[in-house]
Amino acid sequence: MELAVREQLLAAENVQALKHAYKLIKSASERESALNSTDNISTYLYVLCAEQALQLGYLEISSDCLQMYFKGRFPVNQFLGRAYLCQGQLHAPRSTDNLEEFEKFVLFFMKAIDFATHERRYFFLVYNASVLYWQLVRPFLKPGFRYCLIPSLSQIVTALNQIEEQDHEWRAELMINLLECFLDASKLKEAKEFSSAAAAFIKENVPDKYSQIFSLMVEKEIQNSICLSVIYKMQL
Repeated sequence: MELAVREQLLAAENVQALKHAYKLIKSASERESALNSTDNISTYLYVLCAEQALQLGYLEISSDCLQMYFKGRFPVNQFLGRAYLCQGQLHAPRSTDNLEEFEKFVLFFMKAIDFATHERRYFFLVYNASVLYWQLVRPFLKPGFRYCLIPSLSQIVTALNQIEEQDHEWRAELMINLLECFLDASKLKEAKEFSSAAAAFIKENVPDKYSQIFSLMVEKEIQNSICLSVIYKMQL
């Protein structure tokens, strides 16, 4: 049974192969529930099937595979983190209209990142999660909505720092965007505190991007100066 599932998943770019693999997995899960363990399959196959189904746009199959995975007894390994990421992608925001779905998306991504930061062999999941996250939060990258990203993006930046991710350019990119989120939300105190450390990191590790963060910092200082000047003139 397990060999048959693996063979079908290897060919799962073919929709029929995916559906056949899912049928075998579903059948094995039902037999296991009936206390017949003869045809039990490894739990990682649930996750592989869920990932393949997600890629092919079969969200119901993906969701069902993840439900079967989490319902069973699974080893704590990379597939737990991958299951969290897959579950999160099922709630990926299509627009800024449904904040409840966005919160579910964030919840599962943060679970994956929290899990992965505790063991070096799973650090790759932190990086993968950060890339997926950034691809999926595009609807919120506009004025008035960036504030929604502050808690989750802050955790991602912190996690990448914690594992000492060597892709410094990627870390710098996320830092610059997090600063933009603080500024968009008018969280000037947080922006000032964060920009200090971020600017130091970028200047040392990604000097080509230093002008970007410096421009953001200067722009806000100019705006503050203008505001102060206007207030001063009004008082006169």
